[in-house]
Order: sequence, then structure tokens, then C-alpha cells
Amino acid sequence: MKRSLVLSAFALACLLPGLGCTTTSANGSGGKKLTMVKPMNQTLKRGDTNKVAISIMREGITSEVAVRFDNLPKGVKVIETDKKAHEGEYIVNYTLFAANDAGLVTGSVVKVTAEGPDGLAVTETFEVSVKE
Repeated sequence: MKRSLVLSAFALACLLPGLGCTTTSANGSGGKKLTMVKPMNQTLKRGDTNKVAISIMREGITSEVAVRFDNLPKGVKVIETDKKAHEGEYIVNYTLFAANDAGLVTGSVVKVTAEGPDGLAVTETFEVSVKE
């Protein structure tokens, strides 16, 4: 019941005007499936932080799912480097921090990857902009 409510919430969020979303899925052995919703684009000011929500749905996976960010703009980092999505967590928030000397960029493409058991992984992209 709880799982169907969560999946319904994801479906509803994707249908709301302005929140249209895409997902990427990976299928593994034994009916395992890992799905990630494309994160929202982020705009940070130098010296500030932003929360980015990573939405992960899983089927047949009870272990933790590791989340990794790649291709962050110069001077931008993720605060929670070892944070994982635990069983029953569908949305995990991460904090992006832009240093005072972070490169000024618009629409830099960042990859976020969720990695489950047995090499099962899914990757989505989102844009990060850093302003003065």
C-alpha cells in the first residue's frame, strides 16, 4: 500500500504543470529495478548553498543505494559525500555549496548516479548555474 502511494505521488508530480519530469531506469537480475527522476536544475550564488532532491524508486532492492555527483562546476561541491538512500527512502536531499571563488557558469551539465547492488546503476543529468 505504501509503495503504491509513493508511486502515485511520483506520477502526480510528473503530471503537474511546470513539473513535467523524466525518469531513467535500469533493470537487473531477479526483477531488480532502479529508477531515478531527473533532478531540478539549480542556480547558486557564490558562497551559498542549495538543496537538490534526488528521487529514487526501487523494486526488489532492499540494500542502500549510493549516490554520486560528477562534473560539478569548478568550486561547487556536495556537502554530504557519504550519504546514501536507505530502504524506504524515495527522496534524498543533498546540499550543493558554491565557494566564494566558484567559477561563474550557466547551465553546466552535472551527472548524478545512483548505484545499487550487483552493478545496477542509473544516471540522470541536471544543470547547475553559478552567479555572482
